[in-house]
Amino acid sequence: MLKKALLKDSIKEIKNSYKRFISIMIMALLGVGFFAGLRATSPDMIETIDTYFKGQNVYDIQVISTLGLTNDDIDALKNVEGVENVYGTDSQDGLIELEDNEIVSKVMCVEDINRPKLIEGNLPQNINECVVEGAFLTGTNKKIGDTITIEIENQENSNGDEVEYLKQKELKIVGTVQSPVYISLDRGTSSLGSGEIDYFIYISKENINIDFYTEIYVKVKDSEKYTTASNSYEKYIENVKNNIEEIKEEREQARYQNLITQANNKIAEAEQEFNTQKQDGESQI
Repeated sequence: MLKKALLKDSIKEIKNSYKRFISIMIMALLGVGFFAGLRATSPDMIETIDTYFKGQNVYDIQVISTLGLTNDDIDALKNVEGVENVYGTDSQDGLIELEDNEIVSKVMCVEDINRPKLIEGNLPQNINECVVEGAFLTGTNKKIGDTITIEIENQENSNGDEVEYLKQKELKIVGTVQSPVYISLDRGTSSLGSGEIDYFIYISKENINIDFYTEIYVKVKDSEKYTTASNSYEKYIENVKNNIEEIKEEREQARYQNLITQANNKIAEAEQEFNTQKQDGESQI
């Protein structure tokens, strides 16, 4: 009887204030819907970025060195426990001058690692071709088929000789891409121009004129089994990072000694040339 009386009283109250009841019910439904949406969005976003990263073969570990990296470093990394694949690549900051404006661009190579996603046109097939991000065309009023000239500081090769970084500085834009390395609007900082990187550009690896790498990317065995950026993934990758750290000092000393040897050889060659010219001069006198 008590339950029936309570039910009748509740129905009566609802009838007397049905507008308020409907408003409260709508607010409750909106709150539940909003909460359910938030709960569903996070897993969907994680799954989306995981699928994208795996599809573009994004690296698990990045190895960089101020002294440059060599094929010996690649061979050493291949022997580290837990490492599946190792990719040596190059990137530099470059300046593009357009109508008295200096544009700072990160210049990278098209590789099997961190593959750019083609949006329009095609990827570089020749050393005088490049692809850019869509924002580059919008910001510079350039279009596919136009040419740009990139100035990059000269580099020293493994023999200590100064060489131009690019074989071809005048490049034809053949397409637009998205980069898995840059998924936000921030392009990082640079020592050139305004101090900020404006855009990224991809070129053919054959256009690079140096014989060392600016960075090495590592893919870890069975990393595909883990969801990118999950705690289990981070923990798994950390174990392989620790294995790489064990050879860090050895590889640094090897690279340092190699550079010292090259410098001594250059000095010895210069001394020999000086002595030869000195003897020739004394003979003539």
